[in-house]
Parts: sequence; structure tokens; C-alpha cells
Amino acid sequence: MLSIISSSPGELEPVFQTLMGNAVRLCEAKFGALYLHEGGTLRMVASHNLPPAFGEARRQRGSFQPPAGGTLHEVIRSKQTVHIANLAATQAYAKRHPVTVDSVELGGIRTSLGVPMLTENELVGIIIIFRQEVRPFNDRQVALLTSFAHQAVIAIENARLLNELRQRTTDLGEALEQQTATADILAVISSSQAQLKPVFETIVDKTTRICKATFACLGLFEG
Repeated sequence: MLSIISSSPGELEPVFQTLMGNAVRLCEAKFGALYLHEGGTLRMVASHNLPPAFGEARRQRGSFQPPAGGTLHEVIRSKQTVHIANLAATQAYAKRHPVTVDSVELGGIRTSLGVPMLTENELVGIIIIFRQEVRPFNDRQVALLTSFAHQAVIAIENARLLNELRQRTTDLGEALEQQTATADILAVISSSQAQLKPVFETIVDKTTRICKATFACLGLFEG
């Protein structure tokens, strides 16, 4: 995982995809998914080995609020690991909530294990794995998935810091370019005190370059 994080600086998708593949394989699950928690809703951003119909239903649903009693909802509510031995025996399925119905009937899900991704006790996402038979995960597998959740949080934080650094570098570069352009214009003004044309030409040139325009023009209002 660390090699993927270092080889894909600022890119979360390859990190999440690799993480999900490892989590499903090492925890002996059938398939799994990773969700980001955004404004009270969940958005699936990575998955591994989802049944086609179930995966398509989740992608079409987009961001959603999970039903009470389901694994995802309980992780959001408690910010703790949630282990459900049989999703088909939950109230969420009994009440026919669409998300849970998709999980049980399209995904064939029975046992599920969801682990929160936390940053300073703030929920940023959930990693969840599934089995299509009633077979709870053991303590070692729960610990493994918790470790993968920690790695996902590290990847998110690294990407955030790198993107902030890139933005800061871009802002500094733009500020320097603007200061240089201003200095160039002032230099032309001081060397062409009685001539407006070279000053205007420099202003138009610098404006076009800094604003990344195709062209620019300057006009005077007379009368």
C-alpha cells in the first residue's frame, strides 16, 4: 500500500482500488466497497468484485443516506466498527429499504463488516466488506480491515496536503508573475514619460499573458 501511495501522489483512486482488492482477499470476503462521507451522505469511490447488478445499482444511486439498522448507517451513527452476521435478518431489510434490498437480493449479501475512516474523530469514510453466506469475520480479519481503514485515511490526508502545497505553489507563481508584470509596466512608464504607446502596448501584452487570453485591446474614451 505504501508503494502505491508514494507512486500516485495526490491520486486517491488507484490507492483505494488497491486497498479494496487487498482487503477483500486478505479478509476472505466475497467483495467490498469504500465510501466517502460527505455532508451526511455516502458516495462509493472504490470497489472490488461487486456483483454486476448490485454494482450498477449502487453506481446509479449516487450519493445516498443509508437506512437505519444497516451496516453503513450504524457506522455513521456510532463511528465504530459494525459487524452484522445476517443482513437478511435486519429491520432495514424487513422494512424493504431500497438500499438494503439491493444488498440482499442483488448482491446476495449476508454477513457484512464496516469500519469507519476517522480523522480526529470526524468520519471521512467507511470501508465495508461482504460475504454471501452467514459466516462472521474473525478478530484477525476485523483488525486487518481496521488497518486498511487507517491506511485510507493516511492516503486522504497525504493527498490533501499535497494538493494544498500545489495550490500554494501556483498562487505564489501567479503573484510573482503579477509583480513582475507591474514592475515591467512601471519601468516602461519611467523610460517613456512622454509616450503613451509603449506603455499601453506593455499593459496589453502583460494582461494577455497573465489572464491567459487569446488577445486583448485597450481603448481610450474621448469626448
